[in-house]
Amino acid sequence: MPKAITHQLDIYGVHLHLATDRRQWSTLRRKLTFLDKTVDHLGLTTFATWVPNKPGASIPYLVFWIDLAAHATDADLINTLAHEASHGAGQVLDWVSHKVPGTDEPHAYLVGWLTEWLWTGCLAHRAG
Repeated sequence: MPKAITHQLDIYGVHLHLATDRRQWSTLRRKLTFLDKTVDHLGLTTFATWVPNKPGASIPYLVFWIDLAAHATDADLINTLAHEASHGAGQVLDWVSHKVPGTDEPHAYLVGWLTEWLWTGCLAHRAG
């Protein structure tokens, strides 16, 4: 299984990470100690501003856990990806103090972009 997928979402300065199996999660957790020790969900989204080793150097992280093996169909997987992308978009926009009304273009675009990024990462992990 490949390593966790990472990306820097430059427009918001957020570091994105995706783990799709427990080995990837464990490896990420050694680097990002704010993560839960274990995960037992189909999907999980964690947002944190974290100071790795330098005082005052707070870095925003958005970490996704998608249990790829637990999803029986692509439709089931896409449902979880959209759900977690919505959580992630809300957390990032809240962090930059963008309040989301009922319908909002920045939120909709970010949910779409994150869902596509998660889907592409899951397909890459499936291909191995």
